[in-house]
This record gives sequence, C-alpha cells and structure tokens, in this order.
Amino acid sequence: MTALIVIFITLSLMGSALWIMPPKKERQRMALRMHARKLGLTVQLTSIDLPDKWDKSINRQKTVAYSFYRLKPVATLPPQLLLLPFEVWKYHALADGWWSSKFFELNEVSKKTLEGYGHLLTAVRITPEYVTLYWNEAGDEEALEALTKLIFSLVELKSVAV
Repeated sequence: MTALIVIFITLSLMGSALWIMPPKKERQRMALRMHARKLGLTVQLTSIDLPDKWDKSINRQKTVAYSFYRLKPVATLPPQLLLLPFEVWKYHALADGWWSSKFFELNEVSKKTLEGYGHLLTAVRITPEYVTLYWNEAGDEEALEALTKLIFSLVELKSVAV
C-alpha cells in the first residue's frame, strides 16, 4: 500500500511539472526569437494596420515584428514604405507576388528572398529609423537567417523614387 501511495504522489508531481512546461510549438517560437536576438534583431509582439485591395479600409492584424533599428535615421526616405504580399490598387509591383507603396528597385537576392519566403510574411515596413518584418513565425532558423539578410539589404536603402 505504501508503494502505491508513493507511485501516485510521484506521478502527480510529474503531471504537474509537465502541465507547467510550454508546448513544443511555443518552445520552437522562443528558440526562433532567441536566435533572432543573436542575429541583432529586436522581436516584438504587435499589430499592424494593413490596407485592403482598394485601399478603402484598414484591417488590424496581430503579428510578431522582427526589427532592425538604424544607428542614424535616413532623411531621404519617406516616413513609411510598406511592402505587402497582396495587391493594393495604387501600389507598385516589386517582385512576383509583392507590391510596395513607393516605387524602388530591389536587388535580385532580395527579390528571390521575398518570392521564396513571402508566404511566411505579413508585411515589411521601411522607415527612416528602422526596417521591420511582420510574420507568423512559421519558418525555421534557415528561413530566419534568409529574412535577416533581407532586412540588412533593406537597411542599405537610402532613397526611393518620388
């Protein structure tokens, strides 16, 4: 009888400890966020206002933002440059399946990254102070490293066509 009580108490404690641990998907997200911090990115839970196809209404979407802040703001950039993976009627085609609020040219590596990992992204925002990727964290560390290279190539952007 004593052995049965000891086994019951042990299983009860193990069950409580397993109940407290985060699920596997949450652990993967945390590992991805820690890897992003090692790469020099800032991770933030936020929401973004996205226009609809006709730019008549704004849809607020909760998402995760991976940002890189510039050391010095770039005065020649517009206040906001938005890249979206869906068509908005007055935006300019940037890459296959991507549109931007202002016209500018991307290098081939950045275009291929947007086309290859675009299904993971919600939007990309470029301002004079920072570059931010909004995504659902569905990728792995390889996707994160490719997207980090995209961020760093977009940080080099100094101006756009008016």
